[in-house]
Amino acid sequence: MTRMSRFVSLAASVLTLLALLPSAQAQAFKVGYVDTDQIVIRMPEFAQVQQQLQQQQIGVATRVRTLQDSLGQVLQTRVAEYETFDQSALATDEARLERQNEILQLQAAREQTEAEGLQYLSYVEARLLQPVLTRVDEAIQAELNENGYDLILPTVANNAPVFLAASERVVDVTVAIMTRLGIDPSTPPVGQQAAPQPTPGVTPVPTGGEQ
Repeated sequence: MTRMSRFVSLAASVLTLLALLPSAQAQAFKVGYVDTDQIVIRMPEFAQVQQQLQQQQIGVATRVRTLQDSLGQVLQTRVAEYETFDQSALATDEARLERQNEILQLQAAREQTEAEGLQYLSYVEARLLQPVLTRVDEAIQAELNENGYDLILPTVANNAPVFLAASERVVDVTVAIMTRLGIDPSTPPVGQQAAPQPTPGVTPVPTGGEQ
């Protein structure tokens, strides 16, 4: 079962329990929910992560372009050689297949360089975001302990809603968590403060505060 599925199953179980319990018992079971994405994208640390990630993107894009140019030159040479070879008396079916496979491997390697660059950027982003997410987790735990919540759920997991509806007994603690972290809820998200410029050669990695 995926992490998102566990969140969905947990949320469904909790809301079903609240519906079945007598009113007094249901009110005693205190549940909150929090939109961690909206918190993270307003944190000053997230702006710093974006800046560091953009610097990494520039470096990765440079390396990717260098490798792709190098492989592209080799590929052009091999294609030209194959076209000449194909007309020669030495061009047996076996020899043609061997050279075709070499060209296909070069094409695949050239395409793979960008995929590996994106994979590396995803790893860097996760590493840079970890301290930010830890701060949010600690604030959520403090809110739960100090205000007697039995459970605080995320609103989103893996870009999918954890639950679609909640009764008025389930409290939105997003603003409370922001306050704990010293964030003004009216602060615009980092992406709206200064949109990052795209880096040529490498597709920007999506960012967010998913947990």
